[in-house]
Amino acid sequence: MELKHLSTFVVVAQRLNFTGAAQELGYVQSSVTAHIKALERDLGTPLFDRLGRRVVLTDAGRELRNHAQNLLNYAEQATEAVQGAGGDPGRVRGTLRIAAPESLCAHRLPPVLRALKNSFPLLQVAFGAASRTSLMASLSEGYLDAGFLLEEEVSGPMVTADRLAEEELRLVAWPEHHLARSEVVRTVDLADETLLLIEKDCAQREVMDRELKQAAIRPATMEFVSTEALKRCAEAGLGVALLPRTTVADEIRRGTLTALPWTSRPALGVYLVLHKDRQPTSALRTLTALARAEWSDAPAASPKAG
Repeated sequence: MELKHLSTFVVVAQRLNFTGAAQELGYVQSSVTAHIKALERDLGTPLFDRLGRRVVLTDAGRELRNHAQNLLNYAEQATEAVQGAGGDPGRVRGTLRIAAPESLCAHRLPPVLRALKNSFPLLQVAFGAASRTSLMASLSEGYLDAGFLLEEEVSGPMVTADRLAEEELRLVAWPEHHLARSEVVRTVDLADETLLLIEKDCAQREVMDRELKQAAIRPATMEFVSTEALKRCAEAGLGVALLPRTTVADEIRRGTLTALPWTSRPALGVYLVLHKDRQPTSALRTLTALARAEWSDAPAASPKAG
């Protein structure tokens, strides 16, 4: 089996669409078809069935899907080990696949990734936003090398999690909001307010939902899928929002938002999450060290099995 054929198979198996896979890989569709046919010849069995316009995996295809990404990961690790054997990170090639929630992508990770690229100039970094559920699934299936999560705790049968930093949550509103003049704001004081909430499957939403339940109140809410949209609506005076401290630091400095004197002081951890069986490469080890150094409030913590 050729690695390029396995790489093509992994993308087609994810998308179940030859045209979409060709676009993602930058190939013409005939090349994708040729790679899959060559792989099927090597293995002596069909990997996909075409049911009308639909493409589905055969039993053999599903079995290969369980192994193909691991084979590609091992090949990348071997390549990096050989290239880095001389101790020169400038020779390390390959692709590091990373995902994180939007708030970490926008506010904590850019300087870390810039420093990583400075250390590994030939390394390709595939970096994007992902929810907790999709990130954990992709990590467990081997489609990601590393993930960052903003959570109270992280656990899972296939992952290890390292708590790198603390992230306080801030209850914020526009400066003219009547609660901004209060000396103290309790959760029960939010009963008659409009709360601007991030969508479910997010730790900060779970924190607020728990606070409201404990206070036995059900205020009006607006739900958002984007942290940036939520902030803009809070600045416009649409309601009160709970957001990570780093995401609102600039707005508080500029005076477009103000932190309310909330009696609750919740905090989340910023976690680096890896597959439990993945051997950290030099790039992953450097990424961890750079994140710790950049986020200087990180506690001294050892990796914790999930």
